Amino acid sequence: GEPAEYAWGGFDENLACGLCYTSGTTGNPKGVLYSHRSNYLHTMLTLQADALALSARDTVLLVVPMYHANAWGVVYSAPAVGAKLVLPGPRMDGESICDLIEAEGVTYSAAVPTVWQGLLQHLRSSGRRIDSLQRVTIGGSAVPEMLVRAFRDEYGVEVTQGWGMTETSPLATLSTPSAEVAAMDEDARVAHTIKQGRLMCGLKFKLTDDDGNPLPHDGETFGHLKIKGPTIVSSYFGGEGGEILDEEGYFDTGDVATIDQRGYMQITDRAKDVVKSGGEWISSIEIENIALGHPSVALAAVIGVAHPKWDERPILLCQLKVGEVATGDDLLTFLEGKIAKWWMPDDVVFVEEIPLGATGKIDKKLIRQRMADYTLPFAQER
Repeated sequence: GEPAEYAWGGFDENLACGLCYTSGTTGNPKGVLYSHRSNYLHTMLTLQADALALSARDTVLLVVPMYHANAWGVVYSAPAVGAKLVLPGPRMDGESICDLIEAEGVTYSAAVPTVWQGLLQHLRSSGRRIDSLQRVTIGGSAVPEMLVRAFRDEYGVEVTQGWGMTETSPLATLSTPSAEVAAMDEDARVAHTIKQGRLMCGLKFKLTDDDGNPLPHDGETFGHLKIKGPTIVSSYFGGEGGEILDEEGYFDTGDVATIDQRGYMQITDRAKDVVKSGGEWISSIEIENIALGHPSVALAAVIGVAHPKWDERPILLCQLKVGEVATGDDLLTFLEGKIAKWWMPDDVVFVEEIPLGATGKIDKKLIRQRMADYTLPFAQER
């Protein structure tokens, strides 16, 4: 009962284009309604050379699901330049991803760290190669240094970290090296790669303390990360949460971060996940990423638990690789010298499974529910 022909276009660019919901790993999901204008602008930003740098010569394996903030925008970026688009379906295991890369000649891909950890384990155990793959963007959660070095040194794949949120359309920063960073030694370059990176064109950051006062961009001062720009949310769908922008038009990301003098941003934690011990902040992300470097660890998560003196202390949850064995002392010894002594977890808990949300990120909300009855075996002073 509808006409066979349709005249595309002719509508206001600010009309709704798509609705995505936040993943809800730290709180209740909220709707973000994108306009045609914001999605088009985001597409143009992602195609810059210092962003995703896609071209018609690329074959793109889009592992990020489309419901996860428009698959980081790649669902528009790849067709915009005429790149070949490969969709993996429900099979996200290392062998299946390797098969697709090999069969389709994939040159670029994007996914969360857990997908790449699974692929790396398969490549190492099988001896297979992924020679067509040139570069990957990893986001959704912080990228372990081990992953960056392994893909580059063992398989010749350049890793760039991306950061964003459903509320930022979603990509906002990438760790693409600047000329200054590219000229640094290997360790310094890797240190910048595992930061969340520099802003894309047209976006602005600021750091504030708990009272909203601005903080310096010195690479050391932690603060609440706020962002504004033409691809940043102005309100949640249905008005949930009320006014979400400050008086300058900045959106509070809910992340705690540092920004260095070169403009590289590094997430310290989600504000809801940061461990507050003795009035000081401990980064769960940093401890997790170091723990993932242990050869027996498949997944790691850090949460804060109540302590009678320090308010909170960190504990480390570990999911070991199949067939591997490790003790709590093994993990604590591995962490020694890599983090401040007072950051050391007060306990190491081995679990059969660390839960992941629908987008592949560790679900700390569910972890806290499962650990609700946990108490520290001792109240050690550090």
